[in-house]
Amino acid sequence: MQNIYDNNAFFEEYEKMREKDINANNLIEQPIFYSLLPSLKDKKVLDIGCGTGGFCRTAKNEGASFVMGIDCSKNMLEVAKSYKDDITYLNLPMENLSKLNDKFDVITSSLAFHYVKDFDKLIYDISNLIKPGGELIFSQEHPVATAFIPPKGQKLDNKIDIHGKRYYLLSDYNNLGIRIVTWNVTGVEKYHRNFSDIINTLIRHGFMITNVTESYADSEVIKKEPKYKYQNDRPYFIFISAKKL
Repeated sequence: MQNIYDNNAFFEEYEKMREKDINANNLIEQPIFYSLLPSLKDKKVLDIGCGTGGFCRTAKNEGASFVMGIDCSKNMLEVAKSYKDDITYLNLPMENLSKLNDKFDVITSSLAFHYVKDFDKLIYDISNLIKPGGELIFSQEHPVATAFIPPKGQKLDNKIDIHGKRYYLLSDYNNLGIRIVTWNVTGVEKYHRNFSDIINTLIRHGFMITNVTESYADSEVIKKEPKYKYQNDRPYFIFISAKKL
């Protein structure tokens, strides 16, 4: 169970990144994520890995009858609670979802599932918390982005530019498991799963897949940040919507 957001050095760098208008979350991840949402009016909503509560506040503004956000980070929840909205926040890691005793119409998660070691248990717990016909919408790092393991003791970039064209190394795709990466700080733990593992886990726990979207950047986004054109070569994120049968 990892809580990098209560590492003050990491959190400071994260806040600096999110304060900028031009970042992958604002320009790519969030617009796609929000486009996949069903109507939230009169729905009970759970947001897993709610962070500073941005989506929770949106859900409440969209007419959700009840909104709960859970996160393992006290730093994140301190910011979320400062808005003093009628939202329930719990300092609870997603590994402990089974401690909740409620049923939800909609469960969401933005860029959190790649941090959990036991994905099977996570989806099992979500299945027990969601009403029949309820919807799960989540985003995570794309499997082609999490797969690569650099050789030990060597600094090897997984991309190369040749004549203005970018090429990526793709290795270890079917080698599932932990990846140790540097993101603001060293030693950040993420977990790689291939596409079939993600989809089959959802099916096994009673979900019907209703949409799969891979991240992309349109011309307006590329004008604001030209490097996002490389989404055409290797998408950053994957988005999945599923309905509980």
